[in-house]
Amino acid sequence: MQRMAERDLFSVDYDVPADRLWEALKRSLQTMDVREVLEGERSARFDSGVTAFSWGEHHLAHVEGHDGHSRLVVRGRPKSSFFTTGFGERRHGRSVEKQLTSAIESELTAGAIS
Repeated sequence: MQRMAERDLFSVDYDVPADRLWEALKRSLQTMDVREVLEGERSARFDSGVTAFSWGEHHLAHVEGHDGHSRLVVRGRPKSSFFTTGFGERRHGRSVEKQLTSAIESELTAGAIS
């Protein structure tokens, strides 16, 4: 069985320094299955679970920064190609995007208050 290629899932721009977004991302990933954190590269590999539309995905989240602004870039690939559909993986990717960006926004807001 051939492994499916990793693809861009989403990217989000933030008006905060990259180090601050990186810390918020790491805190947000505490509820997910984190496989690897690369501090020097500001990237993390994590997995999402099975849903009605997907067998789950392997993800790579990376924080880029420039001039006090930052961008979160998330790539992914399905855990399995068995009965995988483009529709299901897109829907699953949107679910991960919503969950992760919501958690990051909460972390950034909490950090601004404290």
